[in-house]
Amino acid sequence: MPLNRNFDNFSNFDTNKGIMGDFTHASNLYRRNNFRLTPKVKFLYHVVIDVNPVALKQLGNSVSSMLNKREFNILASSADLPSYTVNTETVNQYNRKKVIQTRINYDEVGIEFHDDAAGLTTLLWEAYYRYYYEDGNYADQGTRPRAYQTGLYDSEPLNTYRHGFNRQGNSVPFFNSISIHQLHHNNADSHHTSFTLVNPILTQWNHDRVDQADGSGTMKNNMRVAYETVLYNRGYTENGNPAGFGDNAHYDRSPSPYSSTSTSSVDKNTNGITDGWTKVFTDIFFEAIGLTEINSLQQKNIRATSPTSAVTSTNTVPFNKDVVFPTNSTTNLLTLAQQFNNISAFQQSGTTAQQQADGARYQSTSSISIATGRNIAESQVYYDSLPTSTKAAIEASLVSGDSANTALRNAGVIQ
Repeated sequence: MPLNRNFDNFSNFDTNKGIMGDFTHASNLYRRNNFRLTPKVKFLYHVVIDVNPVALKQLGNSVSSMLNKREFNILASSADLPSYTVNTETVNQYNRKKVIQTRINYDEVGIEFHDDAAGLTTLLWEAYYRYYYEDGNYADQGTRPRAYQTGLYDSEPLNTYRHGFNRQGNSVPFFNSISIHQLHHNNADSHHTSFTLVNPILTQWNHDRVDQADGSGTMKNNMRVAYETVLYNRGYTENGNPAGFGDNAHYDRSPSPYSSTSTSSVDKNTNGITDGWTKVFTDIFFEAIGLTEINSLQQKNIRATSPTSAVTSTNTVPFNKDVVFPTNSTTNLLTLAQQFNNISAFQQSGTTAQQQADGARYQSTSSISIATGRNIAESQVYYDSLPTSTKAAIEASLVSGDSANTALRNAGVIQ
């Protein structure tokens, strides 16, 4: 391939993208409107297993007191969300094939628990087992209970023991419901989406496998659940919603301060949640990947002809260990774009007034979006509509070392 092919994204600055597309599509899809279309992550969830307190009381006070704390909810290490299978039938409608629905099937879901040292998840199954089946209620009779020493034709009272489903007192279901809650953000607020399994019944329970050769694994308990239907719901996430979420006994509810990556001692400090989020976005967009808006100033400079200069070095390309990126040495009509660092520009000598104005606009846009809920485009329009004197005050505040949030507050743009 031609040598200058390596530099097409610089030499073909007069085209839209050269040979390599930029990040505009992903930015427009996932970043806009406070990341409202960003995919949810798998590790944020909360499982709520609602055990019927009437059923627990029938098993004794010790079992009831341990399981009533609902600590086994936060020991769910993974869970399947509901899935469905719809039965269909193809019929003949006046010589036209027509597919009709005949039934919806609710597929079983699996929930995996840590086999904790306190034995709560094992106790959950033991309580269910003893509630529905008589077999597990003879433990006080030793390793070979008398109920399993009788013959088929033994006379009473030897043959009066109950087995299997022949259990008294289980008129109410053991589980009221099982809910799996996805935790996620929505327009900068914490939300949850819930999937509630109605009338759940266990179809399988698996204790883990012990293994001397496994020195790093942890023990698990697995159960599979059948249910009759699914209820969907959505709401704000807060203490106690979903049930048990944010419990002081197990959740760290102290906010962790965000430490900015900025080298400025002023920018490292955060004041409140809004200012902290602004620092996060600023560090990501301006410092980590050098972005300001949908396309960075670097991209704009690459596509502009005014800030470029011809490369006039020799034809020898010094490919050696001391060169991180070799200088283009051809005498062809290649140009090298000048790059502009948006954050440090306010401290650099020789920064033009236009560069300061552009930098202030891009930094302020992010802060306005977080503070007001506007999307990026709306925040830009809002900033552009400010009086010239207000924008000049914001630029001056940024030059003095203030953060974008502080500059906007000083100018009365945000609270």
